[in-house]
Amino acid sequence: MDAKNLTCRRCGAVYPLENRYSCDGCKGILEVTYDYGKVFSKNPIGNPHRDLPGMWKFRGLLPVEHKSHIVTLGEGDTPLLDAGSIAEVWGCDLEMAVKAEMLNPTGSFKDRPTSVGVSVAKEKGFEKIVVASSGNASASAAAYAARAGMECVVFVPDSTDPNKVVQAQSYGARVICVKGNYSRSFDMAKLCAKRYGWANVTSTFLNPYTVEGDKTPAYELYYQLQGRVPDHIFVPIGSGPLLVGILKGYEELKRMGLIRRLPAMVGVQVTACEPITRAYEEGSARVRGWEGQIETMAGGISDPLMGYEGDGELTLEAVRRTGGRMVSLTEDEVRDAFRMVETKMGLYCEPTGAVSVGAVKKLWDQRVLKKGALAVCLTTGHGFKYSGRQPEKPPVIDSEDQIDRLVR
Repeated sequence: MDAKNLTCRRCGAVYPLENRYSCDGCKGILEVTYDYGKVFSKNPIGNPHRDLPGMWKFRGLLPVEHKSHIVTLGEGDTPLLDAGSIAEVWGCDLEMAVKAEMLNPTGSFKDRPTSVGVSVAKEKGFEKIVVASSGNASASAAAYAARAGMECVVFVPDSTDPNKVVQAQSYGARVICVKGNYSRSFDMAKLCAKRYGWANVTSTFLNPYTVEGDKTPAYELYYQLQGRVPDHIFVPIGSGPLLVGILKGYEELKRMGLIRRLPAMVGVQVTACEPITRAYEEGSARVRGWEGQIETMAGGISDPLMGYEGDGELTLEAVRRTGGRMVSLTEDEVRDAFRMVETKMGLYCEPTGAVSVGAVKKLWDQRVLKKGALAVCLTTGHGFKYSGRQPEKPPVIDSEDQIDRLVR
């Protein structure tokens, strides 16, 4: 392993690779740093390991020392699918592709950061993990804890989709619903980690190791696009570790001399909960927590950032640094997007996961995107996690004479 230390993103303080969630001095967000000279001399992108599946082929750039501690279900290697059928319907004259992250083992992109977080916890000797989640991370943490032989406690808002709750329970986790929004669940998980000495694998920016798993789509896109860098990458945003992680992956590719420029990162929220978009539109570097009732079908990104607004500020800085932007969708736009992903691409998608696709149409209509640009959208969650559909009752027949009137 060539991970070297933990470094505060705000003040630059350096700490050993230990179980630590913030800087002692300024309370800033920590990130894993590497001995890049040593890493790059091994060329982990051009010469990946082939003895483990999925994203762990790039483990030279992931913070786990011993292979025996890696907890994997085969996450990563998700397909990159042409989405020209959607672009054509919407009249968007550009190249459009979907990175189908809902096809990870538990049905969401959260398997990448969770695999790293649980692996590090195992390596450090923890036997119990705790996580706060709006749904997908709870199922992911429960699955990887089961795989690792660990106990898992999950805190979710009481409004969490029951399909996600039962998924976490099915893996053996203890699921506790918390009244109120996601920020309250976040606080409960922090409290338990501190009080009982559990490893907190909440996949915001709290755990510096989980964010490293979020880098790996960048490495895969490098291969899938044969070195071509997308003009724009669209990412659904709660607090933003997936967006920041992908950007870090591309920055590492650039430092290795494999690419010459970075993609413009586009973060996508919903108008029902848009603290980062609001700051972007106000031209502010500060993010204010989102107050009030939140009602949206895209519950996976309804993070009000109350008490940890710095997460949103880090994401906002990453967006601006790449020449990207923040954008929010209405409920009607979200509904249109996930139906298009399902009916035009054959991908069963939860609404949260499809907002990235809807944002392409919105920015094209606003004349933000250029003709011929390459837009890659991450669809982050599987449709089986969403219980809000109202299916039509199919017709029932009792003889072959009735077929013609139904199918012709």
